[in-house]
Amino acid sequence: MSKKLNIRGGLTATTKGKRLFEVEGKTVGECLNHLVSLVPKMEETLFYKTEEGPALRSTIEVLVNSKSSDLVTKVNDGDEIKLKKNVQ
Repeated sequence: MSKKLNIRGGLTATTKGKRLFEVEGKTVGECLNHLVSLVPKMEETLFYKTEEGPALRSTIEVLVNSKSSDLVTKVNDGDEIKLKKNVQ
């Protein structure tokens, strides 16, 4: 079973208006990587490069089942992940 990933707000411009994706992964980071494989342009929208590897942009908020989460948060089948862009 997959996880539902819901794109909110200004992020839908990158997904051409599509708001809901079915993704696979054991963590938020893996699920976001799956999203990037489906919509490659999301990579530069969500991440920036560091010496340690990609990091989530501070303007992106991730919620798992309505709780604030980060890339290492574990997710289970049936969980809902929401992504939204915060205005700074």
